[in-house]
Amino acid sequence: MSHEHHRHEHDKGFMAKVRWLLKIRSFWQSDTNRAVVDLVDPQPGELVLDIGAGMGPATMLAAGRGSSVVAVDPSGFMRSICGTRRLFQRARGRITVEPGTAERLPVAGGSIDALLTVNAVHHWVDLDLAFAELARVLAPGGRLVLMDEDFTHPEHPMHETHHGHEDEMTNVDVDAIAASLSGLGLEATGEKTVAAGVPVKLIRATRPA
Repeated sequence: MSHEHHRHEHDKGFMAKVRWLLKIRSFWQSDTNRAVVDLVDPQPGELVLDIGAGMGPATMLAAGRGSSVVAVDPSGFMRSICGTRRLFQRARGRITVEPGTAERLPVAGGSIDALLTVNAVHHWVDLDLAFAELARVLAPGGRLVLMDEDFTHPEHPMHETHHGHEDEMTNVDVDAIAASLSGLGLEATGEKTVAAGVPVKLIRATRPA
């Protein structure tokens, strides 16, 4: 859920950590993360990849459903929280926390049954490289769900606090992303919709079996 290599200067340094800690309740467990896990529908025995896992809300939910989960985040701060949280889960043996970015994923090609990311795509720097990585790691029959809350939407409850930072974020164009993933051999769709009561940008894709 957080990327140290992205362009958001206001998300870096000591004060950024303070801001994250002040928001810990919403990032520890959120309806948006639950909605994404429901959409990707992890099954027992599957290998799930959570990109930009942050404090691990989606990771813990997916592991709780019987999947093995690789939680990837470039932030050592976030990984330390996610790793500590893992220790208190019954499913801790099925959770791994790894450094990495969307542009360089620490998993083997064709190994991932289900891939998800929540509020991370707008942090990615090289979208073409990231999409190529998603396609590389997804197994035949595998699926992915990318969801970013649409903070620029006037009906989003956090619209005012995010207003003014749009130029620092990568544009999440659902149609363009779906087209890029389709060009890499996936069956992809993109839409603007509502999930967990907030406006979101949603991309779903599968790799043909």
